[in-house]
Amino acid sequence: MLVTGGVGSLIRLFDSPSCRPCTPTDTDHKTFSFSTTIGKVKIPDFDKETERKQREVGKLNVEGFSESKPQPKEQRQVGKLGDIDFNKKKDDAAPKPVKKVGKLSNPFEKQGQSAGSAPARKGPGKISSRFGNKFGGSGLQNDGGSEILKSSMTESRRAVRGPSRRAPSSNPVKNLESRKDVSKDYRAASEMKEMTDDFIKDYLGPGLSKAADLDRIASPRPSPTPAAGKKNSLTNNKGFANEAVDALRATEDYTKIKLNKGHTQKAVKEVAGGKEQLQETLLVQIKGKQSMQTRLVAPHFSSLNSYECFLLITPKTLFQFNGKHASVLKKSKGTELVTAITMAKEFKCMADKATVLEQVRGSYLLRQFNKHLQINNENEQVSEKQTDDEEYEKEQNSANVGYVLDEEGKNFTMVPELSGKRLKQSRLKDSNIYCFDYGVEVYVWIGRAADRSARKNAMIAGRQIWDSKQRPSWGIFQRIAGGLEHSLFREKFKDWPDANAVNVLTVKNPCAPKKDKITFVDMEPCDGEQMRTPLPENPPGLVLEMTDVGRGLGLPTDLSQDIFGHDVETTSVEMWRITDSSYEEYAQELYGQFYSGESFIIRWAYRVMQGGKKQDHDTGRDRAAFFFWQGADCTIKEKGKSAFLTVRVDSERAPQVQLDQSTEPPAFLQIFNGSMVTYKGKISDDRSDKRRRLFLYRGETEKEGSLTELDEISCTSLRSRGSFIIQDGESLLYVWHGCKSRAHTVAGAFRAANTLADQPCSEGERPAVVEVQEGSESKEFWKCFVGGKISYFNLMDDERKYAKSLRLFNLYEDKKQFVYKEIEYSCRYPKVAAPYPFLQSDLYSAEQPALFILDALYTVYVWVGWWPSHTPDGEVLAHTGSAETDFVERYKLTLQTALAYSELDTKEKPDMVVVNAGAEPTEFKCLFPWWKDQEDIPGGKPGPTPLDEELKKFLQTEFTLKELQAKPPPIGCDPLRLEQYLSNTEFKAIFKMSKKEFLNLQAWKQRKLKQQHDLF
Repeated sequence: MLVTGGVGSLIRLFDSPSCRPCTPTDTDHKTFSFSTTIGKVKIPDFDKETERKQREVGKLNVEGFSESKPQPKEQRQVGKLGDIDFNKKKDDAAPKPVKKVGKLSNPFEKQGQSAGSAPARKGPGKISSRFGNKFGGSGLQNDGGSEILKSSMTESRRAVRGPSRRAPSSNPVKNLESRKDVSKDYRAASEMKEMTDDFIKDYLGPGLSKAADLDRIASPRPSPTPAAGKKNSLTNNKGFANEAVDALRATEDYTKIKLNKGHTQKAVKEVAGGKEQLQETLLVQIKGKQSMQTRLVAPHFSSLNSYECFLLITPKTLFQFNGKHASVLKKSKGTELVTAITMAKEFKCMADKATVLEQVRGSYLLRQFNKHLQINNENEQVSEKQTDDEEYEKEQNSANVGYVLDEEGKNFTMVPELSGKRLKQSRLKDSNIYCFDYGVEVYVWIGRAADRSARKNAMIAGRQIWDSKQRPSWGIFQRIAGGLEHSLFREKFKDWPDANAVNVLTVKNPCAPKKDKITFVDMEPCDGEQMRTPLPENPPGLVLEMTDVGRGLGLPTDLSQDIFGHDVETTSVEMWRITDSSYEEYAQELYGQFYSGESFIIRWAYRVMQGGKKQDHDTGRDRAAFFFWQGADCTIKEKGKSAFLTVRVDSERAPQVQLDQSTEPPAFLQIFNGSMVTYKGKISDDRSDKRRRLFLYRGETEKEGSLTELDEISCTSLRSRGSFIIQDGESLLYVWHGCKSRAHTVAGAFRAANTLADQPCSEGERPAVVEVQEGSESKEFWKCFVGGKISYFNLMDDERKYAKSLRLFNLYEDKKQFVYKEIEYSCRYPKVAAPYPFLQSDLYSAEQPALFILDALYTVYVWVGWWPSHTPDGEVLAHTGSAETDFVERYKLTLQTALAYSELDTKEKPDMVVVNAGAEPTEFKCLFPWWKDQEDIPGGKPGPTPLDEELKKFLQTEFTLKELQAKPPPIGCDPLRLEQYLSNTEFKAIFKMSKKEFLNLQAWKQRKLKQQHDLF
């Protein structure tokens, strides 16, 4: 401990026996009284009177101790200022020579001067360090508690040196005395030990083994003053919080507690009413050739084979075992599965990477692999028996059984279309629940939109399927949620996309040498099974201001899909007609009446009410949308004017929607509540001579029904699957229903006829409405048609039912792939068959030459477009030979796709017919609501041709050299690859090499050889 006094004064109290307080064992047996304590060191007090008398420089007086028997005592000195003999009297004491300031001698060098003197004091005393007038000064000057030594020498030095800029130092002894935060009670080590033991005994209880660890606690920390009204827990617990004391009191033995392993998996657990079965150790076999089969096998050493690849999945490790004869495809498939398992932590496998094992005898890793498998004896070897991969694929696929949960949601029903083959992902519907039986693996797949009440029953029914057969204990019975499928389940399907696939961007090196070789990419036909996947029951709704208004009435609440519906209510409707220079308001009594040569602007004001039901008060703000409707006979200039004027009318900056005639969405049709009528021509046309009109009714619901006036009032315009309205003057309306017209069409047409009869007429009398069935028409009825009753295409002799809607597909090439796009009918309604969903414009407005497949229930048509000679702007088009070659290839693929699509109809095999644009038969034209022959279509096309005959032209793959040298080459031959159509024998005789060697040649060498034989 260091204690500093005035300038140059230094007192060092060593940690020696002399620093300990006096005890009864001291030799002098004297008792001292201590009055002042600084820090934790006791300092004896001075005799004030003696201190005042001692002023001589060099004399350090440590006297005035209160003793029981005062005796002279050796006084220690500080700073080598000389020794003082306490046996001498004060008057006889000769002054010692004073040493220079700053050189301090050790006051403890001499502890006893004479045998007769009292033993030296072994404890520290209070020190008085004063210097007298020997140095020529006035003694001590106290400046703010600092002691400054003055003499002639120091004064002369200060005069030369100048005043010091340092602030006078304070006395640390007095500073320690004035501090209140330092304890003034001296405690020895023994006292600290006793205090610690008392604390342990009071708070921790006797006998606690942890008490020894608390010896390091010296004293409780001072607790802060608690705020008013609050209880300080630290004060009551002597510096320790209640939580710390409670923790120290705890005596629970945590070694007896066993924690569950978070990464393990129970073999059987209860899930949604059924028991799942999934073992911790799984052995998966990868086998196959074309369609690789990933199947679960017994986790036994005997399951291994040198020709296959295996995956061993455990909670902590993942192994990939590659047989020494395994193919590259099997190893590659194993690597894909390993990546999927490690990235998604499937089967609760926590391994970050897999250990790849090659079949090597005595390998350390192989021994680690065998530890997880059951083995009969240590000398057992991996089987070398080879089985045919293709036969294995057929055997496994034929054993697959697929079930679907019935409508009641209680039992699974076996579906033949889902059994006996490897399925595609597109066969799974989100609204259904399936059960797939793969022998030792049974999965219950639950779609995202499946009924929640049926999910629990599905697991119970699936468990019954599992228990119906004797299955091994290492098998899997598991519930699979849609969107959370693991790799073992995904591999059971053909085209399930890889969820962990990463798109790699390949950057070409411009400095790399170019490969001068010709490569060809062969396109494949479209998947007919995927094309037969039905569309969603409801078409996409109209979205306005980020709100789906559906069919104009809102969306219903569907809790199974977490959809909270809303209602849409029409508040007002306004219409404007586009004139030559501007627009004008439309009379309100004419709302819903349109003309094919006009354009109209419609403002629809509506309100959206949340909650799925209407409230007594308004719950939504007023909204608006603007539609600009363009007739089919409008010019391009008139259509552009309607779009421009819509922007001027819309001062609310509301959504603007363009609509073409006969393609209106349901949300627009419901605005007029089934009273929409489209007339031919313009509103200004003279109609005095048109007293007879023919209308076709279209619509799947009464509120969405509409009437369209046809060009010709002829029997050829009638359709057996539709309903028509014939206006005979202003006094009579006939409602004609075809023999195959559906009930909703009949009811909607009759309602539309009455709405048409209610419109004001010049005679002022409401016309009569008469219903007529096909086959029971009167003579007066046929007089309404031009030419009277003539033969027309009808279905009266056809006893087949037409209870389904037609389907139309457009096939084209996209990025070197042959793809299809289904044309959707925007007004389709759930479980309602639309008789005429498509228009002629769907075919003729496509980019030509186009290719379409039309499924007409009992006949599948392939419609082939034409080569246009002019663009819509009148420019002449010229097509090259390569373009014709590409089209021939697409045409061939379309025929193959139509054949695959038709063969999937197992109930009744449909007819397959190829028709060309401009040469369509009558039965094909009657599949559309109206048809108008186009004059700009080049003629000379053949009529309907059976698809089989057309496809035979492309089946021939070998031709003679003479046939290939003809101009043009045979149909279906690629003019850039004519040499490939030669037989292998003739090819080798001509080119003196095989086809494979020919393809390995550089491009310029191939071209040179083909030119020599006129094959280019």
